[in-house]
Parts: sequence; C-alpha cells; structure tokens
Amino acid sequence: MNKKAQIQIGETIAVLFVFFILIVIGFIFYAKVMKGSIESEKEEFSQLKSIAIAQRVMFLPELQCSEDNIIRDNCIDVLKLGSAQSVMGTNQLYYYDLFGISDVNVAQIYPSQQRWSIYSRKKNYLEAQGIRDAPQFVTNVPISLYNPTAKRFGFGILTIETLSK
Repeated sequence: MNKKAQIQIGETIAVLFVFFILIVIGFIFYAKVMKGSIESEKEEFSQLKSIAIAQRVMFLPELQCSEDNIIRDNCIDVLKLGSAQSVMGTNQLYYYDLFGISDVNVAQIYPSQQRWSIYSRKKNYLEAQGIRDAPQFVTNVPISLYNPTAKRFGFGILTIETLSK
C-alpha cells in the first residue's frame, strides 16, 4: 500500500512538472508573439507620424502655391521655400510642435535639380543623445513645384525623415 501511494505521488509530480513546462513554453511563445506585434505597431506608428508630417507640410500657408487667390493642391511655391527656411529657423518652437524630431526636405527633379532643407531637428537630436545610427522611416511624396516668376511648373519630391522609436 505504501509503494502504491508513492507511485501515485510520483505520477502526480511528473504530471504537474509536464504541465508547468507546457505553461512556460506557452508563455514564452505568447511573449514572442506580443513582441512582434509591438514592433509592428511601432513601425506603423512611425509611418503614420511621417505621413501626418507630410500632410502638415503640404498645407502650410508658408509653402502652398496660389494663383489669383486660388490654392493648388499638392503644390509648393519655389519662391516661398527660401523664406520658409528662415521663418522656420527663427520660430523653432512653433515648428517643433508641428514636425517634432524630423527632417523635411524638398528636391526639385524637373526641369532643373535643386534641393531645399526646410526643417531639420533629427541630426541635432541624435548628436545631443549621442546616438550614431538610429532606425528611421523615410516618406517620399511627389509634389508639383510652381515658379511664379517664370509661371512654370516643375516636378519634385517632398522627403520626410522621422525616427522609428
């Protein structure tokens, strides 16, 4: 009778041991799935943040092109770009609230090639934090560039670089 009870206790302990091992394996699997889900959500959040910044840039009155008081969609005035650079440089706090830690650049591709850096806070932030290589997300938006003095349109790309946190 004593041996039978010891065998049953041994079986119970073995079953509990296997049960707890299965629970640990399940918890590890769940943690890995959740980690992958969180990484996916972080990347999606970075993309949405970058797209939101692109939309803000496109609707800034400092950059929008207009003709006869009619504002054109997806169009940036080339003459306003130089002024916008200096305005954004002097009012950094206001534009930090709009763009955060990012770089906003406009590159003209056609008919000539030019590049304007409108807003840049990412490099300063990385240097202040002592970070060399940070993951970043880049959004490119095709835009129309209007030169009101020549009354000609060009083609360009609006580039927004944000940190992927």
